[in-house]
Amino acid sequence: MNRFGGFVKALMWSTALLLAASVAGCGGPDRNNTSPAAATAATMPRFGTEQAFAVLGGSTVTNTGSSVITGNLGVSPGSAITGFPPGILTGVIHAADAQALQAQNDTTETYIDLASQECTTQLTGQDLGGKTLVPGVYCFSSSAQLTGALTLDGGGDPSAVWVFKTGSTLTTGSNSSVLLLNGGQPCNVFWQIGSSATLGTGTSFAGNILALTSITLTTGANVSGRALARNGAVTMDSNTVTIPTCNIPVTSSRPTMTKTFSPGTINAGGSSTLTITFSNTNDTPANLTGPLIDTLPSGLTVVAGSVTTTCIEKLLSGWVIVDTGIVGLMAKGLIPANGTCTVTATVTASAAGSYVNTLPAGALQTDHGNNAAAAVATLTVI
Repeated sequence: MNRFGGFVKALMWSTALLLAASVAGCGGPDRNNTSPAAATAATMPRFGTEQAFAVLGGSTVTNTGSSVITGNLGVSPGSAITGFPPGILTGVIHAADAQALQAQNDTTETYIDLASQECTTQLTGQDLGGKTLVPGVYCFSSSAQLTGALTLDGGGDPSAVWVFKTGSTLTTGSNSSVLLLNGGQPCNVFWQIGSSATLGTGTSFAGNILALTSITLTTGANVSGRALARNGAVTMDSNTVTIPTCNIPVTSSRPTMTKTFSPGTINAGGSSTLTITFSNTNDTPANLTGPLIDTLPSGLTVVAGSVTTTCIEKLLSGWVIVDTGIVGLMAKGLIPANGTCTVTATVTASAAGSYVNTLPAGALQTDHGNNAAAAVATLTVI
């Protein structure tokens, strides 16, 4: 994929968290209703390419009736998608292609991220219906049931996150609902399902369902979020699944960016390491909203295969930048909360001179604002 006039081959982002906690080990007292002080905020997982998919199946995706999907529709490693039409899709179908495979890989990593989060409240044996829950990680050692209305109270914080973890299934009764109040947003609600999820007839659901096996949406069930099944099928019947548009809070603390050459002086034909450092002092990650492109001065080139980054845990082989005069990041990256990350590249020049490399103010585009100051470094070649 080339998005920069022949200069850039996409640098794709994915996440690879190492540990997954057992849902059965979740702790915390049982509660019929949770007060605002009962639980602590969950952690927003690092979504990858699966964000573009409203529905993603592992084996098949089948539809009956007039379902409407707003977002991409995919399946991998299976290839069968049936029922579109009569189903309506506003996005793109990806059946057993590279995009669907990458989305499944990213779904797995997000699933592991969610499974690793420590439980703050144990709800095993309790029905979610009738509860009002503040942000937190809510766990069921086996199955979870929703009958009636579940209310999620954001407490005025649009970045509030809810994670629901089940050891086996999630089932909702007919005409059940998930309601969001006081700034709560469906983008920030995650359902990590140990086996399969079934939404009952007429259910109005909110959040991102990540099921190990299958997801069944019975007649008239609607989802403001995503239905992502890792291994099994997604079965639909006259449903609406919509990727929500949510407000991302922008703080006054903009991420910053600096760059260095080390060493700063080299002989002609020698090499130096270019390091671009991103810093984020916000309590939430700064997600890139646009690509970052650093065009090197004429005569300064990137050594093939030398581009690396610490902004993610895993950089997929074959997706690094191939142009010798460009260092860049695609818009799937992020800068960790209250932290830094770097992009490095080995550069060289055959001619003597002073090479001034500048990234201007505003070049780093994130959901927490853009960099206010330019990042400048000079390499001297003798």
